[in-house]
Formats: sequence, structure tokens, C-alpha cells
Amino acid sequence: MATLARAEKQRVSSGLKEVLVVGDSRIAEGFSAAAADKLGSAARFKFLSLAEPGSSIDIWYYALREVDPAARRYSAIVIPYGYGSEQSHIQLFKISMAAPLLHYSDCFDFPSGFQQWSDRFRAFTACIFRGSALQSDVVDLLEHPIVRAKSIQLGQKRLAARAIYKGRDSDITGTSYDPKTGQITFPPRLTEAQREAIRYSLAPPSQSATHHLMELQRAWIQRILDRYSGSPTAIILMPMPRGPFGGGSQFSLAYGTFFGGIAVHKPILLLPEHTFDFLESPQYYFDGYHLNGKGRQKFTEAVVAELVTRLQSADSTHLASDPE
Repeated sequence: MATLARAEKQRVSSGLKEVLVVGDSRIAEGFSAAAADKLGSAARFKFLSLAEPGSSIDIWYYALREVDPAARRYSAIVIPYGYGSEQSHIQLFKISMAAPLLHYSDCFDFPSGFQQWSDRFRAFTACIFRGSALQSDVVDLLEHPIVRAKSIQLGQKRLAARAIYKGRDSDITGTSYDPKTGQITFPPRLTEAQREAIRYSLAPPSQSATHHLMELQRAWIQRILDRYSGSPTAIILMPMPRGPFGGGSQFSLAYGTFFGGIAVHKPILLLPEHTFDFLESPQYYFDGYHLNGKGRQKFTEAVVAELVTRLQSADSTHLASDPE
């Protein structure tokens, strides 16, 4: 995330109405800023992506603080919401990812985003001694080389690859799921990794995990809204596609009252929870969480259509442009 934030911070303003989309691996795989640029160019919108696999909303807050210190650089910032796909064994990686973005003043807020006290202690020390986070990063690399290898920073080559990336060609068409019996049927061509990801995505989250995620999102969405409360930048809360077979009904119902507890000091744009339900089909996914190339194109088209329409209809005084 630090590499992406550094590149974005150094980027020269386009002079257009810039819309920044933050997110984790689901946005990195599912949203194409390059395709969005072409779709939104007629309306003078430029789309940018600050999405990093393994990241979460607290890290997005610190990344926004890094790239937009005055809190008025963008016309709009898009914050995804919904149940996450990141697993607990990458918590140490999350700490090392955030470390370059942290300040001493973050020593209590950042650790609060972890469930385990051991992780909270590591997060606390990361704010005080950044080297401890980097040391943990090395340990995590040795313990989970496959997971970590996918997220190692690749510098300028990685940034260039992101710009031309069009998504995965594979899909999981032929996979079926019976929510009544819990039975999953796979086509023979799927790899074991794909099958395991699908099984994991369909396993209902524990009550504690659901509660923790909702509280984490609620707390950090509130912080983002507070930071931009006096800014002309529009804040857009956007649901993520829930997966090839939809999402858990209990979690969806919980989100019905989720935003009622957030204090809003300025108008925000909230896309309805079921905006992207049309993507809940195996043909648009390459595993249980991530959109493939076809899904990426359709999701990007839908996002641009929704955002351009809503932003154009909003009061122009709510939109900002980079003064540089």
C-alpha cells in the first residue's frame, strides 16, 4: 500500500473531476481505473484506484491521509462496504503494510482494529518501532510464502502492470450451490485452490467475526466522514458484489441498520446494498470472492454509470477539484 500511496501522492493532477476508489483485493481484481477513465471521459471524470490485497478500511484511512493531507484533493472518494474476504493469518502482513503510513498518534487507534491481543501489541509496537513490523513481515513471509508472494511490492513494474491489467480469464461456471443442504458441486476443471476458496466463501461467518467486521467498518467509516466533514469532496459508500452465489442473509439484514449509527455531518452518497446483485453468477468469478475479467468489465461499467449519474446530479458545490 505504501508504494501505491507514494505513487498517487506524487501524481500530477489531471485537472478533471478525480474520483478515487479504495479497496482490497476485490477492488484490485474487480475494478479497472483505465476502463473507467474511458467510460467517464465524456463527462470529464478521471477514475483512480488505491486498492491493495489484504488491506482493510483502517489502512484505507491512513492511505487517504497520506495521499490527501488537505482532505480536498478529489472530487469524490469511494469507500466499499460489505463482508470481507481477508483471512486471519495475514494480520501480521496487514501490520507491516500499514507501518510506513502510521504516525505516533496512531498508537491506540490502529491496534483497536485487531481482535487478538497479541496482534494489538504488534500493531502498537509498529507505531513506535517500525522495524518491528518489518521484522514480523519477514516472519510472515517465511510462514506463509504463497500468500505473501502474491502481495510483495514490485515497485514500478507492478504499477505498470496494474495499469494494463484486464483481469483473469478463468471462471467457475458449472459450480452449483444448494443453500438448503449446503451441497456444492464443482466442475472437474476447477483447481483445489479454487474449490477451497469457494468452500470458504460459503461458510457462514461466526457471530463474533461478523460483529468485529461491522464495528471496524462503522468506526473507520466514521473517521473518514469526520476527516472530510469540512471538505467539498463527496464521500460515496459502495457495496461490494457478495460473490458468485450471493451473500449470507443474516449479514445482509444486519447491514439494514448498519448506517443508522453513523453520525453524518455532510451529505454522502450511499449506493443501495443490492446494486451489484446482477453479478452474483459463477460466470463472473474466478474463485469464491474475486471477479474475473468479464466480471471486472461489467462491474466497472456499472460503477461508472452509478457514480457519474449521482455526482452529476449532486450540487456542484459538493465536488472538489485538485487546485494544483
